[in-house]
Amino acid sequence: MSGKKTVLANSFYYTFSSFLVKAFGFFLLPVYTAYLSPGDYGITNLVHSFLSVATFIVSFSLYAAIPRFYVEYKEDQEKVKSLFGSIIIFTFIMGMIFLGVSILFSKVMVRFLFTGIPFYPYVLIALITLLFQSLHTIHENILKAIQKGKFLASLSVIVFLLQTGITIVFVVVLKLGPVGVLLSQAIISFIYSIFMVFDLRKRNLLSFSFNWKLLKRALSYSIPIIPHNLSTSIASFVSKIFINNSASLASVGLYGIAMQFGSLIDLFQISVNKAFTPWFFNVLHEGKGKSDIDQMEFAKILLSLYSVIYLGIGLFSQEVILLMTHSRYALAWKVVPILVVAFSVKSIYYFYVNILFYHQEAARKIFYASVSGSFLDISLAAILIPRFGMYGAALSFLIAKICIVIIVVILSRKYNQGMFDVFGMIRTILPSILLIGLGLIFSYTKYEAVFHWGNFLYKCVIVGVYLLMLIYRNRILISSLLKKHKLQRIL
Repeated sequence: MSGKKTVLANSFYYTFSSFLVKAFGFFLLPVYTAYLSPGDYGITNLVHSFLSVATFIVSFSLYAAIPRFYVEYKEDQEKVKSLFGSIIIFTFIMGMIFLGVSILFSKVMVRFLFTGIPFYPYVLIALITLLFQSLHTIHENILKAIQKGKFLASLSVIVFLLQTGITIVFVVVLKLGPVGVLLSQAIISFIYSIFMVFDLRKRNLLSFSFNWKLLKRALSYSIPIIPHNLSTSIASFVSKIFINNSASLASVGLYGIAMQFGSLIDLFQISVNKAFTPWFFNVLHEGKGKSDIDQMEFAKILLSLYSVIYLGIGLFSQEVILLMTHSRYALAWKVVPILVVAFSVKSIYYFYVNILFYHQEAARKIFYASVSGSFLDISLAAILIPRFGMYGAALSFLIAKICIVIIVVILSRKYNQGMFDVFGMIRTILPSILLIGLGLIFSYTKYEAVFHWGNFLYKCVIVGVYLLMLIYRNRILISSLLKKHKLQRIL
C-alpha cells in the first residue's frame, strides 16, 4: 500500500473506531444523565481532566518519542525492543512515585485541585487509574508507530465496550454513582496493561531490559515537549477548577457535556493525525519533503472533510443534547459553537506542528506556542469565568487556540519549505464557520431550550447548501479521482 493510501486507510480505521466509541457514548448519555446529576458528572469530568494532565507528567511525554525513534531504529529489532522496554519500565516507576507522593500530600491536592471532592475514594481511584493508563498510552503509540491501524481501532472498540459494560453495572445496577464510573476505568486500565505486555512480547517488540543510553536519548526528545503536551490539558483542567470554585461542580458537568460535543471535531482530527504523522515523518526522513508539492492539496482535502464535521456538530449539537440528555443539561449546547470554532482553528495546528515534531531542534521550541497559549487561556479564564461562567471558559479556549496556531506557523517557517499554506487553509475552513453562525440565528433567539422542526429543517438546508458549494469548489479534483478510479477498474 502506498504512503498516502496507508494514511487514508489508517485514518479511516482510527476515525471509524473513535466515532463508534463516541456514538456508543452518546447513546448512553440518557442513561448517564439520568443516574448522574450535573454535580456527579462534574466530579468525573474534573477527575478525567486531572488524568489527562498527570499522564504527561508520569510518562515524561515519552510516548511522543516512540514514532520519532521507531522510524530511526526500525531496522534494528533489538534496539527497538530495548527502547520500548526501557520506556515502559521508566513510566511504571514514575507512576508509583507519583502515587506515593500524592497520597502523602492528599490534603493539599484536595484543597487546591479537587474542592468539594473527597480524596478517598475519588482521587485515590484516579491515581491508581493513572498508574496503568500511562502504559495504555505508551502501547497505543507503539501500535501507531508500526502502523497497525486496523488492530488499534478494533482494540479501542473492545476496550470501550468492556468499560461501558462494567460502568453500567456499577452505575445503573449497583448505583455507585461517580465512584462506579471511576472504578470501571481503573479496572480496565489494569487489564489493558497486562494485555499490552502479552501483545508486545508476541510481536517481538519488547524486552524487559533497561537501556539508559536509549532512554536518555528519548528523554532528551520528550522532556522539552512536556510543556507543550501539558499546556493544553492543564489549561482545560485549571478552567474547570475555576468553574468549580466560582460556580459549582454542576457547572463543571454542563461544561463537560458541551466539551464532549465540541471535542468530536478533535477526535476526528486526532484520528487522521495518528495515521498522518508516521507517513509524514517517513516523507521527511526519506528526503521527499521538498519535492512532494501536492501535500498542500492533500491538506486541503482533509480540511474540507473536517469542515463538514464542524458544520454538523456546530448546528445540530442542540438537537442531540435536547433529545438525548436529561432536562438538567439542556442549555449545555449554547457553549458548543464557540468550542467548534476553537477546534476548527486547531485543525491548522496539526499540520504545522508535525513539521516541528520531526526536527529535534524545532521540537524543543514547540513549548513556546503551547505554554504561551496555555498561559493566555488560564489568564483569560481567571478573568472571564467569574463573570461569564462556562462561556468565559469557552472564549478563553478559543483565543488561546488562535494564539497557539499563530506561534506554531511562525516557528515552522524555517522548515515548511512550501509544504503548507496557512492562508489557503483558512480559506478552506472559513465558509463552514460563517454558516454555523447563520444556521444558529433562530436557535439563540427563539428556540434555545426546545426542539423545533422548522429550526431543524432550516439547519438541514444550510448543510445542503454547503455540501453543494464544497462539491463545486472541488469539482476538478473529484472529476480526476473518478476518472482515475474508472481507469483502474478497466485495467
